[in-house]
Amino acid sequence: MRKIFALSFLLLPALSMTGCLSHWFMDTESRLQVENGMEDMTIYSLDVLSEDSSTYEKWIDESIEPGDRSHVAAADWVGEFNIRLRYGKADGDTLQNIRKMEISGGSMYLKITAEDDSLVYTFK
Repeated sequence: MRKIFALSFLLLPALSMTGCLSHWFMDTESRLQVENGMEDMTIYSLDVLSEDSSTYEKWIDESIEPGDRSHVAAADWVGEFNIRLRYGKADGDTLQNIRKMEISGGSMYLKITAEDDSLVYTFK
């Protein structure tokens, strides 16, 4: 009986750490920081949309002035999602850009710039 108790006492810490150790190999938390590389547009938010775009959840919920960066925002998303970027000039209409984005977990740094009449998303 003592041997079983001693063995279970030794195995208990190892078994309790297996969940923590799995995060070393599979990172399901995605951390995102956005830099506004546009010269005359302010970014208002970056949202993750449902598949049919009927519902959304804000990921970056702060105004990012030209040349500034957002705070790092974390969420538990991994996979391919529709992303909506809301942006515009202070005196004009709010515009939006929707595109599919692959989110693979871990840390991501996204720089958004304007080129001609379209937005360019560059991950660093």
